[in-house]
Amino acid sequence: MARERYLLNDEESTIHANQIVPTTAKEKRQNWWFHNKVKVIAGVLIGACLFSLIWSVVSKEKPDYSVMMMTGYGVPSELMDDLEDHFEAYAEDLNGDGDVVVAIQHCCFNTTSSSSYQAAELQAAFVRFAADAGAGDSMLFIYDDVSKAYLSQNDMEGFFGPFGDVTEEYVLWSDLESLKSLTIDRYEKEGATRDSVQNVLGELKVSVRTQEGAAFEKEEKITYREETIEFFDRLRNDTPITE
Repeated sequence: MARERYLLNDEESTIHANQIVPTTAKEKRQNWWFHNKVKVIAGVLIGACLFSLIWSVVSKEKPDYSVMMMTGYGVPSELMDDLEDHFEAYAEDLNGDGDVVVAIQHCCFNTTSSSSYQAAELQAAFVRFAADAGAGDSMLFIYDDVSKAYLSQNDMEGFFGPFGDVTEEYVLWSDLESLKSLTIDRYEKEGATRDSVQNVLGELKVSVRTQEGAAFEKEEKITYREETIEFFDRLRNDTPITE
């Protein structure tokens, strides 16, 4: 208590008299980096995320369907490629360009790590999700409980809801008949098997976003959502359009 009294009665300059102040250029750089590294890493990741979104718009063909996958762990690109190939058998050529393209975007919502890099990565993933949601690019979402909880904490409650003849908010991936015919081609080279992949995917949930938000001010987005529900029904009932 005596020490606290001395501090309360002392001048600010006396309280901080023993602070270590960087003097050399190297020490100043190290001090700046220590206090700003999280912001810098977050800025780089978010910038890279936005660049990726812009690049995908200006340089790549527009997919017929965009599907957002959200998990608390990383997903190998080879598995994503196999899933895209599998989904395309159930998809239609919506834009009439002669090709059927399903693009799966992945957001990693790893909320268990406290490292600076992964905290920035989490921020970048939410920016990617928010940009997709704002534009109405994806209507079909595949996610785990960790991702859903994170979105709910960030004012995204009500983003998913009943759709078509589905009265619940989601359908378990393990209830999709099309999962039984999933072919593992690229990813099997990594030592995976179809059964092991089914076990992992089977725990995920599949939802269609509710018809709310500025994106649905465009009639084409309402139509796109309805077409996505039809696409989902083909996945659920295992009725592919092409073999």
